[in-house]
Amino acid sequence: PDVCPVKSGKVRVAQPCMTSKAAVVRWNNLRPKDPMWPLVLACVGLGVSTRAHPPGPPDFNCSEAAAAGAFTPIVLRNGDVVATFIRYGAGVTHLLFPDANGKQQDVILGFDDQSFYCTGGPTAQHPYFGASIGRVANRIANGSFTLDSVTYDLPLNDHGIDTLHGGWVGFDRHIWKILDQNESSVTFGTHSADGEQGFPGSVDITIQHTLTADNEWKLHYTGRAETKTVLAMTNHVYFNLNANEDGATTVEKHTLTMPTASQVVAVDSSLIPTGKLTSVAQPEYSYLDFRQGKPIGQDINKGTVTPAGGYDNGWVFAGWQAGEMQENVATVHSPITGISVSMSTDQPSVQVYTGNFLNATDPTSRVARKKSQCHGSGPCYYAWRGAVTLEAQQYPDAVHHSTFPSIVLQPSSPYEQHTIYKFSSK
Repeated sequence: PDVCPVKSGKVRVAQPCMTSKAAVVRWNNLRPKDPMWPLVLACVGLGVSTRAHPPGPPDFNCSEAAAAGAFTPIVLRNGDVVATFIRYGAGVTHLLFPDANGKQQDVILGFDDQSFYCTGGPTAQHPYFGASIGRVANRIANGSFTLDSVTYDLPLNDHGIDTLHGGWVGFDRHIWKILDQNESSVTFGTHSADGEQGFPGSVDITIQHTLTADNEWKLHYTGRAETKTVLAMTNHVYFNLNANEDGATTVEKHTLTMPTASQVVAVDSSLIPTGKLTSVAQPEYSYLDFRQGKPIGQDINKGTVTPAGGYDNGWVFAGWQAGEMQENVATVHSPITGISVSMSTDQPSVQVYTGNFLNATDPTSRVARKKSQCHGSGPCYYAWRGAVTLEAQQYPDAVHHSTFPSIVLQPSSPYEQHTIYKFSSK
């Protein structure tokens, strides 16, 4: 049928119907930028999937964004940190910090041509480098949720299965306003209208990026809703603390320590939460145990998020209390440069992604490194497992699991989030 029948409640937006969930091939190990993606589309055309795919991404009007100054660099400095931001996606594009030898290193992934944050670059990739994510970070199963007996349908922008990072036009696609700025801080603001990407109610958002004399990058998010809605944000910065020194292109030798991350959010083959939490203390899940710290590459091949392993998991912090900061819940260290970044946050979990779909060898999908991370005369590309994210956030797909912390936002209770990344080297 063209439109799914509704058993209960109301439906705000009709979506094409899946006649058999079992018939949908869940290609969790592929992404639209994967070289195998054309084969997936061909299989869909041959009838492997019975679900009609939603329309592709809209025209993002990147030339208009450039004319509006969306990609003009905003450079902040304090302590030993120099960071560059743009209004497009309220994103961070460069973050420089001295290594143990005093050499300034750019420790995050991104593009030299900042218009690529809109266009995706020559290979049409959009890996969310450094972007602000919302309305809801991570995945929403089946691209729909129910709030007060009303069902809201969202874009299925991840394999035609779920809504990822707020849909085709999430906050990463907004041209944010500059509300305040000085030499070490910038505050961005944006308005998300009622019905944007299918979400109910309008929301006014601010994000303040601040560099401190203690070499911290502080993020302070606020959100005020006109009516009851959902909101759960994060920043999608990709770290590589090697900065490609000594040809070290991956983060496999980085050590990751998460002393209170005693559980992970259990997911199915499409990375959709099952509603359960899994203890990393169980022997069969020891590859997910970073409480004592270990090299990211030590057990990475045991990961289950792709056939080749890797991490794209949500770790839950023991003892979390709403509104309370948890210090140093995740620390990453590069033995090559001596640089460390330690994250503190008031969020209950962190999504750690290890660049499983970066690819330096395929000319159809590879992403050129910034010049600041390319040493030598030849071209450089971001490598497989060439980054690690520390995305402080609420549990993924919280809208479908009453046992997860709620992401419902009431007009009477503004949204607030604090996350801090502190840099050091030795």
